[in-house]
Amino acid sequence: MAEPIRLPRLLKEREAADALGVSVDTLRRERRRNRIGFTMIGGRVRYTEGHLARYIEDRSIEPCGGRDRTSASRSENTGSLGGPTAAPGAGPGSTNGLDRHAAHLSARMILSGRS
Repeated sequence: MAEPIRLPRLLKEREAADALGVSVDTLRRERRRNRIGFTMIGGRVRYTEGHLARYIEDRSIEPCGGRDRTSASRSENTGSLGGPTAAPGAGPGSTNGLDRHAAHLSARMILSGRS
């Protein structure tokens, strides 16, 4: 004998809104903006627990990876009040000769006032 098919429980809008802790209007607004999935049964909107779980998952914001918040762990490039800061500009010898020459000509044209 064939086993019965297990169907997900279908929630009405009021039940789904109560489960999420929002108003029915908010739930409808989220549905119209395609932020929450739904199922149409007989021309009526129904939600499954899976729809609600995905909506919650999509709206979850995770903390920043559990990083150590001590000053020693901060990025040296961003700097902090207690730590060293990154040196401004390009390091010596990091620009090749042709680029240096083009930058020099550009600066001369700008500073001379000619266009």
